[in-house]
Amino acid sequence: MSKQIPQIKKTALSTQGYKGTRDFFPTDQRLKSFLNSKIHRLMMSYGYEEYAGPFVEHLELYAAKSSEEIVKDQLYSFKDKGDRTLAIRPEMTPTLARMVAAKQRELLKPIRWYSIPTCMRYERPQRGRLREFDQLNVDIFGGNPLDEDIEIILTGIDILKSLGASYQDFSVKINHRGIINSFLTKILDIDFDNIPPILRLFDKKDKLSEENFQSQCKNLNLSDENIIKINSFMNASIEETIKLLGEYSSEAKELKLRIDILKELTSAECIVYSPEIMRGFDYYTGMVFEFFDRHPANQRALFGGGRYDNLVGAFGGDELPGVGYGAGDVALLNFMEVHGYLPNLMKQTDICVLRFSEQDRMTALKLAKILRGIGLNIESPVSVSKFGKQIQYAEKIAAKAIVFQGEEEIKNQTFSVKWLKTGVQENYNLNSEGLDYFRKKVLNN
Repeated sequence: MSKQIPQIKKTALSTQGYKGTRDFFPTDQRLKSFLNSKIHRLMMSYGYEEYAGPFVEHLELYAAKSSEEIVKDQLYSFKDKGDRTLAIRPEMTPTLARMVAAKQRELLKPIRWYSIPTCMRYERPQRGRLREFDQLNVDIFGGNPLDEDIEIILTGIDILKSLGASYQDFSVKINHRGIINSFLTKILDIDFDNIPPILRLFDKKDKLSEENFQSQCKNLNLSDENIIKINSFMNASIEETIKLLGEYSSEAKELKLRIDILKELTSAECIVYSPEIMRGFDYYTGMVFEFFDRHPANQRALFGGGRYDNLVGAFGGDELPGVGYGAGDVALLNFMEVHGYLPNLMKQTDICVLRFSEQDRMTALKLAKILRGIGLNIESPVSVSKFGKQIQYAEKIAAKAIVFQGEEEIKNQTFSVKWLKTGVQENYNLNSEGLDYFRKKVLNN
């Protein structure tokens, strides 16, 4: 007897992707491409070059150079077939530092680089934050720190302005790691080794109630007197901070110079000294900053960064001071949405070629080929339908015109055009002069 093959029950696969990731349907991809095109144009205007790196790195790269929160709680890691422990990219800066260190002496200084990689972090998906995201990274190495710090913030401001923003829509909160370090070690007499947990607490101060903040300060063994001084420090202006730090105020004076220059170049209302801005990454050593949305429906950090003078030197090469930031596409798109800056983007088809019957296939294909050859975006039919339905399709995708050839047009080496916005119908010659005139009219329409 032949052995019977057991029946396998078929189940429908889920249409849902992995939680915290996105499907980019054409309408979504148009918006993503629009955002990236604005970024590419802006970064090129500042002289920055695009680079890219691998989606996976050795785990120790992130263990050494990312924040403790990312490494412990948010990193996707796995073993490859060679038993090597790898991690999916949660951020780009460690890869950037590795790449720069590898060819440090060959690269022309200053190094102005940017990238828009896809990153992944295991965290709770919420508005403005997903597990998979594209993140613009902008960095500059090897120049004067003052000029670099000013330029890097100007690029961030101009990115938001290129998306439609005004200075009233956002604020740039700026601080300096050296200021808080001097305050804690020189004014409060706290050991340097005890500073990291205090910095992490300060970094989340705006998310805590005053009672909760003070309670957590006490959990870090800060005295009531020190907590009072901390509250005073956290509410001080940059001028008051300089007075408070006295002989230890060199970093505060450096920061004030940057703030003054940025206010003059942009707007005094959007540049803000904020001592609570710490940034979570351990590699920041100097100025740190965050861009904040001021819209009532989206009052949150958009993106941020800072100076990391020692990052490249950790790979065994010469130290190369740098400053940079990362800006996630989700936060930028949310910013555009709440402010009404999302564009209405349509499919980029210029012309639809129509045909009357199956016999017109070659006529339509040849005409489409000619029109693509002069630089236009052309759709030609892949099935025969009524002429009216073909016109309706062209209208739905916002084509500028429909074109076709009947017996008379073929005989006279012309083609007919109907402009969909006006309803006007015209004939054009298929010679170079006629095609050139038609192309210019399409591009100007």
